[in-house]
Amino acid sequence: MYYVKQLLVAMIVLFGGNQMVQAHAIWIESNPMGIKNQSHTIRIYYGEYASGEIEKTKDWYSDLSQLKLNLVNPDNQAELKLTDKGDYLEASFVPVQEGVYQIFVSHPAKELGGTTRYEFLAQSHIQVGKGTAYSAVPLSAHFIFQNKVFKTNDQVEIQLLRGNSPVANEEILVMSPKGWSKSYKTDHQGKIKAEAIWPGTYVIENSHMADQSGNWNDKTYSKNWQGLTASFQVK
Repeated sequence: MYYVKQLLVAMIVLFGGNQMVQAHAIWIESNPMGIKNQSHTIRIYYGEYASGEIEKTKDWYSDLSQLKLNLVNPDNQAELKLTDKGDYLEASFVPVQEGVYQIFVSHPAKELGGTTRYEFLAQSHIQVGKGTAYSAVPLSAHFIFQNKVFKTNDQVEIQLLRGNSPVANEEILVMSPKGWSKSYKTDHQGKIKAEAIWPGTYVIENSHMADQSGNWNDKTYSKNWQGLTASFQVK
């Protein structure tokens, strides 16, 4: 099966004293175009995407292998059953109507990194047929960009929202399939315009660290890190 890589990249930054001890990412691979009444497969990997390093699921950090994959279709929301394949988690569903199907993950890691709570947010979408029925992603932060396959040299407009409000003056990191990456600063409308220089999958990421106190799994934290990712395809 041909998979178009859609990445869910969320960096785990853990400190033992003042030393960084781990930095890995999770990503989703799925064809962004689906066919009505045909099974559609989704895979979730963990490792270092840029270097092609994929961790066995038994070695995934904390409880990440227990994450939940959610699907929002034009009518309702459902959790997709994940199967452990050793190198990745896999799920599938059969779209029964045309429209835009949203895939998302919202997973706070069970373990703290020092006194920081880490929360992983990611979104993706699958276009089925020509239907335009569209459901919003139920995430506390999310990206908005055109639901299409872009062409090389296109300017891709991306907007960052937290809740329903645009987020100004925040960085969005855009990573290309060729190893090139660039950090952009959002304008007063929470928007950037990214260059689509090469064909392939581009990953966009926003990391947000907030001073926030609370109790998580019987441990006290003083900061909350939230990583949000999505991807778009260029041909």
